[in-house]
Amino acid sequence: MRIGIIGAGRMGQALTGLFVEAGHDVVLANSRGPESLAELTARFGEHTSASDVPGAVAGSDLVILATPWGRTAEAVSVVGDWSGVVVVDTTNNRSKPGPDGLIDIGDRISSEVVAELVRGAWLVKAFNTTPIPFLVKGLGPSAGEDNAVYVAGDDAAAKALVGDLVASIGGEAVDTGDLRTGGWLQGMSGPLAGTIEMITPADARARLEKALEQVR
Repeated sequence: MRIGIIGAGRMGQALTGLFVEAGHDVVLANSRGPESLAELTARFGEHTSASDVPGAVAGSDLVILATPWGRTAEAVSVVGDWSGVVVVDTTNNRSKPGPDGLIDIGDRISSEVVAELVRGAWLVKAFNTTPIPFLVKGLGPSAGEDNAVYVAGDDAAAKALVGDLVASIGGEAVDTGDLRTGGWLQGMSGPLAGTIEMITPADARARLEKALEQVR
């Protein structure tokens, strides 16, 4: 796949490493421009390039949002038309780890907020429930049984594409439902958040079923 990644911080770099190792092509973009990414692209090798945000989106099979919450709106605003683009939302409404880092967005679901920013895209929530070091440790060539990655979204084909991507890096996608329900379950206030280490798909589905029983 050709994967555009918006955001070159810890999450963007972690996913770039996993994707390149799996044979994908990655186009990185950030707020400072492609010139600022020369060192990173050199580090990750020939399958990694840099562009501005519209360039990272154009021609990519899917786009990863790996931006800090407070910078997401500005980052995606430079793309004029998101129609039909599969966008993976890794963001959470927080400014830092810990309870005091949570950003109040009222009764809204964070991915619904993001979906409005990329109107017309097929948004899939993923890679947001596990801290980056454990995510990297649990996936890749040495991935073991603790490899579950929750995904949520409204479009089955978009979720299937993300599921294929997850599988290519040694993971197994566990579908939590549509963007509102699944996005809430995976979100910062939801019952699936807060697992520090990766877990098995069987454990992930058991946790999902228990969480759904609580809200039925």
